[in-house]
Amino acid sequence: MNWLKRNWKNFIMGILILLVLLITGGYAVIKYRTYEAMPEALSLIKTDGVQEEDGYYVIEPEEPTGNVVFYQGGLVEMEAYLPLAQAISEQGFRVFVPSMPLNLAILKTNAFSEIYKENPSNLEWWIGGHSLGGTSALLYADEHPAQLKGAFLLGAYPSDETDLTDTDLEILSLYAENDGVINQDKYQSSQSLLPENTVYHVISGGNHSNFGHYGFQNGDGESSISREEQQQAVAEQFKQMTE
Repeated sequence: MNWLKRNWKNFIMGILILLVLLITGGYAVIKYRTYEAMPEALSLIKTDGVQEEDGYYVIEPEEPTGNVVFYQGGLVEMEAYLPLAQAISEQGFRVFVPSMPLNLAILKTNAFSEIYKENPSNLEWWIGGHSLGGTSALLYADEHPAQLKGAFLLGAYPSDETDLTDTDLEILSLYAENDGVINQDKYQSSQSLLPENTVYHVISGGNHSNFGHYGFQNGDGESSISREEQQQAVAEQFKQMTE
């Protein structure tokens, strides 16, 4: 105890340095494991129709018929989903892709709320996401069903804390045939947490990685179709769901 009294400043300083090292080290690991957006996706940033706002991108068609807020997959840069957002926008939807802390939507599940407030619209609102982004989107949907028409999942499923069975939300669950990343047991068992009228669709030849433009994800299966074909299939299935 006497030693601590004499050296408390050095002790506190040592603890602070250790915390900084742990935080920066963890950040470095996350950055190392983050999947970066491919050049094809980044090239869309400066194109007509893609606007960069404070905290999100928005892709808006000339005459939107609805609004979509899309949550990125875990540790995937948000820009990797701009081609998918553009494909969905071409079906008539205004699409928002929000920025997430450390590229993890689970750290900001209420990102929808901020966009919803800043962009008033009488058109229907949908929320969706890829992988962990889809799980995070459903956490929000579970707490705010009145704001939403429905939700769509890409290679994703609800967490155990989510139960949408008693809601009127329309849910579209898209699964890629060669997805090697998704937990198959969880995907099947979690279907009991979704409404009975949930629409399930398998994209033939697709995989987990091709829902975005970020390269090949570790552990994934090989795709026999292109990213563009898979993302176009997503846009068309979503359009069909909303008609």
